[in-house]
Amino acid sequence: MTIKKKDMASRAAAAAAATPALSDRFAHARAHAPHNPAAVDREVVAPIPVIPEATPPAQAHVSFTEKTDGSLKLVDLDQIVENPFNARRVYLPTRIAELAASIGTHGQDIPGIATIRNGKYVLAAGHYRFKALSRINKPMLLLIKPGLTDRQLYEISYRENQEREDQTTLDNALSWRDLLDRGIYTSETDLATATNISLPSINKTMATLNLKEEVLSIVREHPADFGISIIYELVLLQDVADIEVVVDAANGSREGRLSRDGITEIRKKLEVPKPGRRPKQTSRIYKIQQEGRAIGSMKTWDSGKVSLEVTLLDPNERHELITELQARFKLAD
Repeated sequence: MTIKKKDMASRAAAAAAATPALSDRFAHARAHAPHNPAAVDREVVAPIPVIPEATPPAQAHVSFTEKTDGSLKLVDLDQIVENPFNARRVYLPTRIAELAASIGTHGQDIPGIATIRNGKYVLAAGHYRFKALSRINKPMLLLIKPGLTDRQLYEISYRENQEREDQTTLDNALSWRDLLDRGIYTSETDLATATNISLPSINKTMATLNLKEEVLSIVREHPADFGISIIYELVLLQDVADIEVVVDAANGSREGRLSRDGITEIRKKLEVPKPGRRPKQTSRIYKIQQEGRAIGSMKTWDSGKVSLEVTLLDPNERHELITELQARFKLAD
């Protein structure tokens, strides 16, 4: 069914008047939510197949604040498809359960936002509401905005989450990596323009995915506890410390016993050796062979030092190698 715009104001006022106090709603939701004693309380969403746009998107960039007209409609859940470019990638099962209990009692006050592609309603925003309604098998109230592009699907979902201050660094890193891989945005600079986030912040956020799995798993379990500054310090620490040290730092940050400055201090102590001590370096030797005989070796050290010793009897080969090294290091004759 379609709800006329002129009825929206009266409907919203009636819903507000009938809504119990916030504390009562939370208490009711907790009473109806299933108890979950498990330590892991996250649902990570796998990438969703893309439903092609009805018409090819314009090449010009779509403004992040652009708005389109829409109409309200109550839609059966089997006609709704989740946003393939959703900004959020991690969901809390307990929050879904509480929201399902609340909507089951009081109804859905805030509509989701969707566009239509290939006869399906593709969500741009409202995935928590969709998951909650799926638990109680009720149709979803949607604000339909025709003709949304791929970029708009991402940007609307990003804006909704960002305005609620619960979009995490991990959500951003995962969604941005996916958007870049799919070619929705051509570069990190393109993303910075769309999201109004500085390019250095985009770079630091993307560095989240460089964390080793042992550390990244901790961030996945508690994404809201890891802001961009903490994560970036963990990335830097990972370059100079054993993985056990980084894992302990991540847990220390999550538990509140280690600040960002504390992680920085650990890193700096590992980066700067004590006076009078030469840091132990690991070296590796590569034997160079030619036609089954040894002609030299190359040796590398952790400090970055590289030495090459090779004997080339053929003057042409020797001249070719020297020419390559001169070009590589811009050496004059």
